[in-house]
Amino acid sequence: MTNDNAQKIDEMVETQMRHRRPDDYDNKERMMLKIRNVLNIVFMILAVVGAVIYVKVDLETGGWIIGTAVVIKTVEVALRLFKV
Repeated sequence: MTNDNAQKIDEMVETQMRHRRPDDYDNKERMMLKIRNVLNIVFMILAVVGAVIYVKVDLETGGWIIGTAVVIKTVEVALRLFKV
């Protein structure tokens, strides 16, 4: 393999591995990223609160809170997968 080919391969791999930067997103992608981040934060808070309530206070209430957290996470995953 020549040095020229190796350099081209390196450039291709680096291009594929590069993380997208905020400047690379258009307005719709930025908005969806913000919505997904908010959904993730809400999910994490509900999951922790639900787990604490499930263990310390009431099984049924904790279960409902954790179930709500799972639904929110499912919505976030659907937004990511289908790129709405």
